Formats: sequence, structure tokens, C-alpha cells
Amino acid sequence: MYIESEINIEVRYYETDQMGIVHHSNYIRYFECGRHQFLIDAGLPIMEIEKSGIMMPVISVEASYHSPARMGDILRVVTRVLKEPMAKVEVLTDIYAQDGTLICDGRVVLGFIRSDTRRPTRAPKAFVDAFRKADKDKQGE
Repeated sequence: MYIESEINIEVRYYETDQMGIVHHSNYIRYFECGRHQFLIDAGLPIMEIEKSGIMMPVISVEASYHSPARMGDILRVVTRVLKEPMAKVEVLTDIYAQDGTLICDGRVVLGFIRSDTRRPTRAPKAFVDAFRKADKDKQGE
């Protein structure tokens, strides 16, 4: 399985620190923006997932910082999933500058819980089916 999505994000002034570069904490937000678009592109908008009674809490986050981004930069956020979701889903993200330089990369692991009980559950069938369809569509390109 290999599904990928992209989104461009402009760095805003409030995301920078006194050195004029993006504060490290904002890359986690960029990961979230990429994940949000990824789910839409895969036919799984987060609002629909939550309406079905499933929530996706973050279990872990890893980030590696390679080069600074600055206010006004347009970042290309590439989000991908390499494995079919089961009890959790691993989302990989690469963030690039306009010139193609890798700024940051990371990994976010999300679990699945039932909204009513807050207990862990496997990925819902509709979720897995949407991933399989997106993967099949990608293979057919």
C-alpha cells in the first residue's frame, strides 16, 4: 500500500520565533495540515470518521529538522501511508522548501478509539476500504 497527498502551506509571521525562523512546534501543526488533506484525498474526511463514532488520537510523534523555514516561504507538505491501517495507522510526512530542500520529516502514529467508550478498536472497515480503494486508484494511474 502506498498513498500520498500534497498540500502547500505559506509560513505566517506568528509561526516564527525571534530568529525569524519557523518555531519547531509549528512543524507538528504542518504535519496535521498534511494529514487532514491526506484524509480528504483518500475519501476519509475527519468529520465523517468522527460521525461514524471513531476518533483517532495521536499515539506518538517524531520529527527531524534539517533546514530552517522563514516567514513567507511556501512549504510543500507531502504526506503518505505505506501500510494498511489496522489497530493504528502510521503517517509519514516530508516538508520541503520552494527550492526542493528537505526542511523537516516526521512520523505520526494514530490509534483508533470508539467515541462512546474511549476504548481502542481496530480501524473501521469503511476506513480500510477507503484506503484500499485509494491505493488501487493510485496503482491504476
